[in-house]
Amino acid sequence: MASPLRVVSFGLGPIGLAAARLVLQKRSLQLVGAIDVDPAKVDHDVAELLQIEQPVGIRVEADAEAALRRLKPDVMLHCTSSFMGAVKDQLLLAARCGVDVVSSTEELLVPDLQSAPIAKEIDAAAVAGGVSILGTGVNPGYAMDFLAVIASAVTFDVKAVTCTRIVDAATRRLPLQRKVGAGLTKAEFQKEMATGKFGHIGMRESVALLARGIDIRLDRIEQTVEPVFAAEDHKTPFLTVKEGQVAGIRNHGYGYVGKHAIVHLDLSMYVGAPDPRDEVVLDSVPPIHLKFLGGIAGDQATAAILVNNLHGVVAAAPGLRTVLDVAPPRLCR
Repeated sequence: MASPLRVVSFGLGPIGLAAARLVLQKRSLQLVGAIDVDPAKVDHDVAELLQIEQPVGIRVEADAEAALRRLKPDVMLHCTSSFMGAVKDQLLLAARCGVDVVSSTEELLVPDLQSAPIAKEIDAAAVAGGVSILGTGVNPGYAMDFLAVIASAVTFDVKAVTCTRIVDAATRRLPLQRKVGAGLTKAEFQKEMATGKFGHIGMRESVALLARGIDIRLDRIEQTVEPVFAAEDHKTPFLTVKEGQVAGIRNHGYGYVGKHAIVHLDLSMYVGAPDPRDEVVLDSVPPIHLKFLGGIAGDQATAAILVNNLHGVVAAAPGLRTVLDVAPPRLCR
């Protein structure tokens, strides 16, 4: 029987902690370290952050390089930021230390789409260090892109793809509720949108990944984002959305060939959204229509897909990879 993969968790927000908790439950994985820059978490046993009574004997460290060089893990679970520019140095460090990476960074899903120079630098470092680096997740990374690519395996041809995802944001973590603007006024929402770092991150990457996966060469990618306003008061475990305030977002992504939208991704993510679901429809031969009743549980599923990709990224060829380059993830024990 092979030895468990030695795993370090870098970034202990809600998703990072959920992934770390899952690693502790797997016999084929061994959590050996934890890294975070938050002073409130440093030096605490991971068990305290997970609210587990029995200590696990792993204390959170702030010095990532010292931790990686001392622990010599096989792979790093990386959950620190959505943006390539913010994580570049962290990924370069992992490459220098010879540590493979599975990251939740949304822009890393298709790293050359918006940050080609950074992607080229990370890829070169990964090859030099003999490591594989992968960006993945549920959305982007699965529900509105990779799932459609996998569905195409039983078709002769695909002419167009429509993916719909409806999420009741009241069921999700506080950072996501804030990210979609729950509780903001219209003016506050517009101000946040102007920063370019608000709302759902990764829609363009999903369109691009899906198109690449079924070999459609797009002429352009467009997206639209608009607020959804609450028709009545809603209370979540974290905040209250008053009638007339922003409840969340409606986000469309389009991939065009000429004047035709060959790819259409329709994401609704707001507090109180009715009929949560995930749907993938291929205009194909034969036609394909997948529907997940109730939708894919985003926070749990994100932790799962990160953890279930660990073995695949360790087995992958060195370099900056996408989910199209590595073995499709499956449940690990």
